[in-house]
Amino acid sequence: MTALSLEGHAVLVTGASRGIGATIAETLAAHGARVAVHYGRGKAEAEEVAQKILAAGGPEPVVLGARLEHEDERRRLHREVVSALGDPLLLVNNAALWDRNPFDEPDDALFLSKWRHTLEVNLNAAAHLALLALPAMRKARFGRIVMVSSRAAFRGETECADYAVSKAGMVSLARCLARAEGPNGITANSVCPGWVETDRVAAHLEEHGAAVRAEIPLGRVATTQDVAN
Repeated sequence: MTALSLEGHAVLVTGASRGIGATIAETLAAHGARVAVHYGRGKAEAEEVAQKILAAGGPEPVVLGARLEHEDERRRLHREVVSALGDPLLLVNNAALWDRNPFDEPDDALFLSKWRHTLEVNLNAAAHLALLALPAMRKARFGRIVMVSSRAAFRGETECADYAVSKAGMVSLARCLARAEGPNGITANSVCPGWVETDRVAAHLEEHGAAVRAEIPLGRVATTQDVAN
């Protein structure tokens, strides 16, 4: 089997400053891709990811910040990727936020504010960035779009329905893009992790790890490298 080579390809990975996104960026760079490491707030962490890529001998990445809930920020992010690396023919929509937002929230304005914010970052940004990347992909007759969704897309979430709905939307978005753009040489897929060993869930796994692992056939929680692969 020939080793995967992404040499020369520009790729944008959103939410790449930590966790799954960081490992995806590092893995793509290890296969020769020129990676745009996007961050929302974690500039220092994103720069650490870039340094890891360089230390491992990967192509020099670019670190770019953007608040994905704002459409103008998404447009600027795309322009900066093109300016620094060329048209991104690979797009990994990984950025996401999660916040407790149950239906027993007495403040409907607060509920709606959280709901809109979650969908804007998790789903609307994914659709918008795909839209911005597609013209160059169509011209090249090549493109790869990956949505990092979640098991939450397929189960009822009592504390964070907005997160679950956004992740289900990403699965549907990938299907829509796959049908629409397949004839242009562009694929779209979603990856739907369950529990993954990240800093975000470390405290929960420390307390409830045995119960979590008991639900998983392999008897272990996934690593970020499992997802990146």
